[in-house]
Amino acid sequence: MTMRRPAGLPDIVLAAGAWEARLRPGVGGCLSALTLGDTPVLRTMADRADHPLQSACFPLVPYCNRIAHGCFRFGGREVALDPNLGDHPHPLHGTGWLREWRVIRHDETSALLEDDYPGGADWPWPYRAHQHIALDKAGCTIRLIVENRADEPAPLGSGLHPYFRRAPDSRIAFDAHQMLGIDGDALADGTGHPADSLAPWSEGSALPDTLVDHCFTGWSGAATVTDTHGTIRLRGFGAPHVHIFAPPGGEELCIEPVSHPPDALNQSPEAMPIVQPGCAVGIALRIEADQG
Repeated sequence: MTMRRPAGLPDIVLAAGAWEARLRPGVGGCLSALTLGDTPVLRTMADRADHPLQSACFPLVPYCNRIAHGCFRFGGREVALDPNLGDHPHPLHGTGWLREWRVIRHDETSALLEDDYPGGADWPWPYRAHQHIALDKAGCTIRLIVENRADEPAPLGSGLHPYFRRAPDSRIAFDAHQMLGIDGDALADGTGHPADSLAPWSEGSALPDTLVDHCFTGWSGAATVTDTHGTIRLRGFGAPHVHIFAPPGGEELCIEPVSHPPDALNQSPEAMPIVQPGCAVGIALRIEADQG
């Protein structure tokens, strides 16, 4: 599955008070920037960038993170998904991030985007996803709602994948119950560890000199990022877990509210949301900040 930004399609610009958001619906329904005055809150996407992995934030639907080799069993049948990121063997992040989203409406402060997926080889069950991005003078709220359009129950996960600004002095704080271990392919390896195994996140910590690409279960729903530019506060809703991605020495810092852990359909099916026909599930992320 590949996608490219439609040529000449401009960003949608939202503004409220000192906040500004830019949206690039044709690139996986992503945000291309979120700023408070002159200060980036999320990283800014380059003008010529055409892939969600270069964005400020993109939606995760209908599953989050990786599915081992794209294979799982559901509803009495075997499902096999093709890889969706080059030669990486494990499909990840769902289908919505690699599709163009339609703009239903937008005004000065908000926009409603839609991904109406008909079902197919990338995911057997049709769904309709709506993403609502809204600014007010205190911050940004992103809501993602996913409706099961199949005539049978379907697994439907959801999440958001924001790339927060990252500075040399960035400190991250959040509370969770445990951290899930990973193997060499960054797949969950079935082990659980204390949430503060890699760093004392509950006290607030600099990023460690090792890869962080882990899901934390039993998340409190809140986190902060503090640096010389100020403090970013985020709150997840409908997200019992948070996935942190921060490679050592890299520029990425992702704090992703998600509805289920990685590879849930294989390792913890009870944690995967199962949605009845015509019903919907959702997730939301609130981002606020101040300037240092």
